[in-house]
Amino acid sequence: MFIAMKKIVLLSAIVFAFSFAAKSQYTKADVFKVKDITFYGLDFSNAMLVGSEGFTDPYVIQEQFFSSWNNLFIAEPDKYNLAEVFEKSNVATNFDIVTERNAMPDPGELVTDEPYSFGADVVSDIIAEYDAGEEGIGLVFIIESFNKTAETGYMWVTFFDKSTGEVLLAKHMAGDAGGFGLRNYWAKSYYNVMKDIGKKEWKAWKSE
Repeated sequence: MFIAMKKIVLLSAIVFAFSFAAKSQYTKADVFKVKDITFYGLDFSNAMLVGSEGFTDPYVIQEQFFSSWNNLFIAEPDKYNLAEVFEKSNVATNFDIVTERNAMPDPGELVTDEPYSFGADVVSDIIAEYDAGEEGIGLVFIIESFNKTAETGYMWVTFFDKSTGEVLLAKHMAGDAGGFGLRNYWAKSYYNVMKDIGKKEWKAWKSE
């Protein structure tokens, strides 16, 4: 009886410890301290393409360019150097979640000529739907809009706790577009956002 009770107590302690570990959360400060993170790519699930003259075939954009814009981080790692920008030792990539989410928008409703934006509350709702299922800190660029009228890409640079889906840091950023061809033209916008973060914003965010 005593041995059985000891086993029950030991098992309960293990379960408690496991549950506690599973619920552990990071803080905003950890965004800057942790050196290994996972990049989840560009999330277009709530994005709009503003300026109909610049987006004549939204079906092709969704089917081809959403993935093409993401794949640049793998194809050109020296140019889109996330580890350098965010002062990390290692940045793993996992585009599984955004690949699924980027199929969500209706291409027939992707393009608008009206102003479009969303706030941090929508960012939190998006991240809450992520199912990373592991411990650590994730990074994703949640695209708000590619705006041909303004020749600018708008996005939320977002760090989150992968195990809880809690947003740790989300910053609204804008980057000028430019270059030849649809892919390069809009890739320039998030390249410029990364450039701005590396030059000044990262340091400013640390001191907030």
